[in-house]
Amino acid sequence: MNTRTKVVISASAIACTLVGLALATPIVNLASPLFSVGQHPSDIRTHGVGKTPGGESFEVRLNSEGPSTMSNQDVAYGVGGVNGWHSHPGMVAVTLVSGSIQWFDENCKETDYNAGDSWTEGSKVHYFRVVGTTGIHVTAFFITAQGAALRTDEAAPACARGLGLD
Repeated sequence: MNTRTKVVISASAIACTLVGLALATPIVNLASPLFSVGQHPSDIRTHGVGKTPGGESFEVRLNSEGPSTMSNQDVAYGVGGVNGWHSHPGMVAVTLVSGSIQWFDENCKETDYNAGDSWTEGSKVHYFRVVGTTGIHVTAFFITAQGAALRTDEAAPACARGLGLD
């Protein structure tokens, strides 16, 4: 790759980053330390099988391409907190330890989660806001490509404006 091409690519990357930051929605009332980060050196190909207490089959599979980073995060949002529109360059498994949220997908379809609920998120755009009179406590387990951020800030989808989610 010649120098001129590198400069054009670099300038384009910087411009895209600045536009993305300008269009991104804010995170409000967040405290979120990482409490563990580890590296996995190669593809992940694993699965587990078992039985439910009722005797039905249960199976989980996890596959990844290339080296990955596994991160655990302890997240707290205060009353009125929002996490802004974003996606993940990998996968995250979330457990809501306390409180309640309204979670919205890329089509602004709402799902309500309460203390004790768990769900997974990935590369599709989503958003949540804290509801009720108390903050929330969340734990999150991320699997991302090594070197990737845990989240990518995104612009609000068109449907968000009518719902006050932008």
